[in-house]
Amino acid sequence: MKAYILSVVGAVLLSAVIAVIAPSGKTGKFLRGATRLVTLFVLLSPLKELLGETPLSVGSSSSLQADEEYLSYCARELAAEDEQAIGAWILEEYGAESVVRVERNADATFSYQKIAVELCGGGISGGDEHIYIIAEIEAALEERFGCDAEVV
Repeated sequence: MKAYILSVVGAVLLSAVIAVIAPSGKTGKFLRGATRLVTLFVLLSPLKELLGETPLSVGSSSSLQADEEYLSYCARELAAEDEQAIGAWILEEYGAESVVRVERNADATFSYQKIAVELCGGGISGGDEHIYIIAEIEAALEERFGCDAEVV
C-alpha cells in the first residue's frame, strides 16, 4: 500500500511540475495530457489485481532474455566492418595487402576476442624487415582493440 501511495503522489507531483514548466502551445497541451494519462494509469493500477489478473510489475520478478541469434548477427556484422577497416589501415600504413579475421563476443558488449591477420606479400620485402612489421602491427592491434592479435 505504501508503494501505491508513493507512486500516486509521485505521479501527481510530476504532473504538477510539468503543468508549471510546459509551454502554452500544442506541445504544452500534449505534455499535460500525457502526464494526466500517466496519473490516471497509476490511480487505476490496483483494479487490475481486483479483476484477478497478475499485477503489472517491472523489476526482479520479470525476466528478460537476450536474443542470442540477433546478438550473434550483430557481432558478425561488426566484425565484418572491423575486418575491412583493419585491412584498409594495414594497406595505408604499411603498404601490405592482408586478409583479416575478427572475432567478437556475441553479448551486450560485443568486445573483441581475437584478431588474426594474414599478410599477403605486397609491401613487405627485405631481410628481417617483415619481422619488425609483423611485431609492430600486432602491438598496434593489441593496444587499439585490447585483445590478442596474431599476424602472420
